[in-house]
Amino acid sequence: MTYPISICPLCGQSPVVRFGTNLINVRIPPIKERPVILKLARQRYLCKVCQHTFSAQTPLVKAHCQISEDTKQMIILRLTKDISITDIADELNVSPVAINRVIDSLAVQTKTALTGLPSTLCFDEFCSTGHYMSFIAINGQSHQLVSVLPDRLNKSIKRHFIGNYSLAERSQVKQVVIDFNAQYQSVIHEIFPQAKIIADNFHLVQMGLQALNQTRVQLMHHFKQDSREYRVLKHHWRLFLKSYTHLEKRKPQWFAHLKNWFTQEQLVWQGLELADTFQHTYFIAHALVDALRNRDYDQFIQTLNNVKNVSPQLETTIKTYRKNLPLIKNMMMTTFSNGPLEGVNRKIKQIKRTAYGYRNWSHFYTRIRIEFTIQIKKRKPIRK
Repeated sequence: MTYPISICPLCGQSPVVRFGTNLINVRIPPIKERPVILKLARQRYLCKVCQHTFSAQTPLVKAHCQISEDTKQMIILRLTKDISITDIADELNVSPVAINRVIDSLAVQTKTALTGLPSTLCFDEFCSTGHYMSFIAINGQSHQLVSVLPDRLNKSIKRHFIGNYSLAERSQVKQVVIDFNAQYQSVIHEIFPQAKIIADNFHLVQMGLQALNQTRVQLMHHFKQDSREYRVLKHHWRLFLKSYTHLEKRKPQWFAHLKNWFTQEQLVWQGLELADTFQHTYFIAHALVDALRNRDYDQFIQTLNNVKNVSPQLETTIKTYRKNLPLIKNMMMTTFSNGPLEGVNRKIKQIKRTAYGYRNWSHFYTRIRIEFTIQIKKRKPIRK
């Protein structure tokens, strides 16, 4: 690779003469799944005035670099997908360290813009590097990332929001959706003075069904494993978590473990008749869960006031409900929940699982931002 040059780019003087060649090995994208190395002899030049030497440049590869720009673009495209760094390095004939350099170069480009706060925020945490829990917040309406912090300490959360956003910007936040983590409740009003705290509907429903499921398991262990009662409670546990109104009541089906035909309603009653406490727990738990799903606050309060003869597991859950009634009331007046945030956390867990864990928080954080920020438009196959 050579071209004529008459003026030195360093001192702006002439003459400039040719001064041999410089052979470099440029890694370009694979062809037919085979690694390709381009041996490029670049012309070197010598300035007779300043005695500096320099080489011919090409947009194919940057100076002092042996990885082509096309290869770097392919690395970025693969980083947006759920692929490990080692697999990308093997496919493109580069080292994992080179992949990490590309990740570091994208750290600034994918950094979250601190230009304002949405009216609704969703708070949660996820397990990050070194078995530590990290804080995450997303926009409750657009579901875009707002903040990801390496820990979930109150002082870190306060430092981040108070240090990066003005009081006027923080006052624009009107609602914050959280689970029953009391840690967040103690600082939300301090950070966001105009915000209402909303309980997450997903966790409320989960608490009620978990209490019912624990009651079923406790009753199941009172029977022998080869008994009919044990099989009813053991093998068909999903039917007990299903809403009573959604059970099939007309069309019987064959249950192999019981060797008989039943409707779903009949099979559930086979288990409810085993203990009065389990029966009361079943109907109270589903009444609470249905009220939460339908966001019917009056029905929820009426059910709480008529609780009797339920299991200790459900009693503990009901105490938690009563303790957080203001948050539950706020939840029922809106349609927001942490469901989108749970989906974000699931994707983050998949990123970590694919990489067999991360030790470097910076690389982990940048990889999260790359997959959530850089959007690649999906194209359909070209057909003629």
